[in-house]
Amino acid sequence: MFYVFFIIVMIASMAAVGLVGFSGSTNTPAPVFSDEDLPEPTPFVLTYPAPAQTIDGTQPHVATIETNMGTIEVELATDAPNAVNSFAFLAGKGFYDGTAFFFVNDYFAQAGDPTCNLAEDAICSGVGGPGYILPREDSAGAHEQWAIVAPALGASGDDVHGSQFRVLYQDDLRLDGSETVFGTVTSGQEILESLGSFLPCSVAGGDGCVDDLSSALVIETIEVRPA
Repeated sequence: MFYVFFIIVMIASMAAVGLVGFSGSTNTPAPVFSDEDLPEPTPFVLTYPAPAQTIDGTQPHVATIETNMGTIEVELATDAPNAVNSFAFLAGKGFYDGTAFFFVNDYFAQAGDPTCNLAEDAICSGVGGPGYILPREDSAGAHEQWAIVAPALGASGDDVHGSQFRVLYQDDLRLDGSETVFGTVTSGQEILESLGSFLPCSVAGGDGCVDDLSSALVIETIEVRPA
């Protein structure tokens, strides 16, 4: 049953904007999976039916993301409590520990796939998640440089990914209202700016893909605390 559920979650995640393209950035589309490209499920991945209530996301919180290249600080939004609570819940479970920013281009850096974990013998699928999705929240945050967003799932835009997130390198206000903006990077931007384009061949083959994750920006730990 675990494998069946995991495959269902992965297929549902394929509809995420993060894996079918980025509006306004047709020169660097995100990878697209066909059914036969899906990797085998990875037993180590923990999934949950829903995020437990961990913090009051309507109150100010900050997140410290320790990476193999330094520290990134994030101010979390107070008007996206579901996404913020989910982020805090997964961080507290160590869900993000050892995972890579698996897709980087000129527009965003994307992370939060538990299969893209350097500490495990796994295939970085690009479509892994926590086992649940979240409702899209109409936060006041805009799709501006250094915003952190939960990408939309499906064409309706009613739901967003439960664990994957993007850090935006540039504004694209056309996406406002289609995803949940739940934070802003306040320090450590230079770490993200230092990254070159990155795409594992296991996610999408072709020129410029890499065969392993050893050169990726890797999340070591995330701590969420009151501001």
